[in-house]
Amino acid sequence: MALVFALLLAACAEPPCGPGVACTVAGAGVSGFNGEGLPAPEAWLYLPSGLALDPDGAPCVVDFNNMRVRCLADGRLVTRAGSGVHEYSTPGAPWLQSPLENPMDATWAPDGRLTVLPVHEHRVLVDDGAGRVEVYAGTGEQGYSGDGGPAVQATFSEPCGMAWAADESLWIADTLNGAVRRVDADGIVTTVVADVPGVQRVRPGAGDEVLVVDAFGGRVLAAWPDGGTEVLAEGLEYPWSAVYGPDGALVVAEGGASRVVRIDGAAVEPVFGTGEVGDDGDGGPATAARLSWPADLLFLPDGTLLVADMQAGRVRAVGPD
Repeated sequence: MALVFALLLAACAEPPCGPGVACTVAGAGVSGFNGEGLPAPEAWLYLPSGLALDPDGAPCVVDFNNMRVRCLADGRLVTRAGSGVHEYSTPGAPWLQSPLENPMDATWAPDGRLTVLPVHEHRVLVDDGAGRVEVYAGTGEQGYSGDGGPAVQATFSEPCGMAWAADESLWIADTLNGAVRRVDADGIVTTVVADVPGVQRVRPGAGDEVLVVDAFGGRVLAAWPDGGTEVLAEGLEYPWSAVYGPDGALVVAEGGASRVVRIDGAAVEPVFGTGEVGDDGDGGPATAARLSWPADLLFLPDGTLLVADMQAGRVRAVGPD
């Protein structure tokens, strides 16, 4: 926690994020790539699409159109995966020497291995334990096949999200197939939830369940390995990600509404964003700031909420409130 707090103090615009206050952690609001190891608020991002904590507690951002996964280190953005080249990845290559075909999501496996999902590769990559790229699921061909067999022999269609569950299975939002698929600890893939057109993200739940974000349906579901589901929220405007907050309430990034909301039963309250598209408000209340397509969310151990402000080219934050 101390490391994360120090990183945020180093990266946030002045004044640092106080309770309920918005600030920018990374990104200068310019789409592109302007160099390696720059102070995070000066570094350019190009459609930041995902957020994750590495095993050491450092916040990391999936830099979709820069073909990289980048992490905060001493207040600077450092690439952890991706050469910046827009091509299919190279299994067996070191992460920094391998291209990535538009990474949409990244996380770390329970055993600490980096896991990356390049959406246009139709497959999931994992660290081989020696710092090199290995295919975990998908052949690289676009399709919908392979249930009941090895995940490396299955096909997917532009998967956009993934999550490691408590039982060490990997759940995959198989977006264009409208399905949620699960790779068990033995590497066997099955479809857990079907007929969810445009499923965007899956995120860890509070127990055995996984959160499923149904962007086209405007819903967030809980799903269990046996295929059971429960609607947790509906009537949302193109949600892109959802997580549980420190108090157990559901927090949702409504991409289409340019805001982040907290949902507790029937109560919906704004957390970040006015609902108008924009890129301003740092240093003031997060509820008075404007976002431009919030794409992902991440709570830090101290309760700070990070938001991948995708079209604004920034990672924004709101202090614990």
